[in-house]
Amino acid sequence: MYEGRRAQSPFDDSAADRLRRMGLADEKGALDRDALSVCSCIFSGQFFDDLCDYFESYEDVRELISGLSESAEDAAGKQKFLLVCLQYDAIYRTLPDPVWWISGNPAAAELFAEGFIARLKQLDQDK
Repeated sequence: MYEGRRAQSPFDDSAADRLRRMGLADEKGALDRDALSVCSCIFSGQFFDDLCDYFESYEDVRELISGLSESAEDAAGKQKFLLVCLQYDAIYRTLPDPVWWISGNPAAAELFAEGFIARLKQLDQDK
């Protein structure tokens, strides 16, 4: 029986393999932009629902999305991803595991954050 512990850091040697197993990167480590786009949409939609459940007023949801969008406009890739992570913290939600594993790859994190924020803005406009 295996008694060791799995690594829990998206910054260790297993991170690239985890992204590959999730279908977000190929065998050589090249990112799959389409898969990351789908991932961004899924988690953004789920987060949007979490916002609507968390806040009593939709105006509060709208204010958070607007603030995130404005902050992201001037932010670099890593900063955009950090902004997304902070939004989860702000409503006391745990960062989903796939998003946690994306955080260890700066290029993936940037693509994810851009897609996440764009989809969140779109969901707000469609409301």
